Amino acid sequence: MNVIERRRYTRISLHVQAEFVSQGRSWPCQAIDLSLHGALVSRPRGWEGELGERCTLRFLLDEGTRIQMAGILRHQDSDALGWQCTGIDLDSMGELRRLIERNLGEPAFLRRDLAEMMRKHMNAGAGSPGKA
Repeated sequence: MNVIERRRYTRISLHVQAEFVSQGRSWPCQAIDLSLHGALVSRPRGWEGELGERCTLRFLLDEGTRIQMAGILRHQDSDALGWQCTGIDLDSMGELRRLIERNLGEPAFLRRDLAEMMRKHMNAGAGSPGKA
């Protein structure tokens, strides 16, 4: 099964400024896409992380709104880093939900994604953003 087939969450293309805090440092990057499950961001010059590394991701939206989530590095290549969301606060979840609703135009996909996310996190015990 390839990566596309394994994805359970609807991703939206999102090209906004972002950063992640990892290795005791803030790394500026560009968001490529975002979902309730995680994010794909551009790989910052000089960053040398390992799979399984933890971070705090921040996305600055056009309206000046921020979305913040805790993440773990699940894949990387020379151009991009794929972070899985391990925790998100309620304000960021609300902003992410509104952003996805605006971009999808299909509420059924969002409801399915939210239900899956809640089921997963209720069973596993979600982390919260904070220390990276």
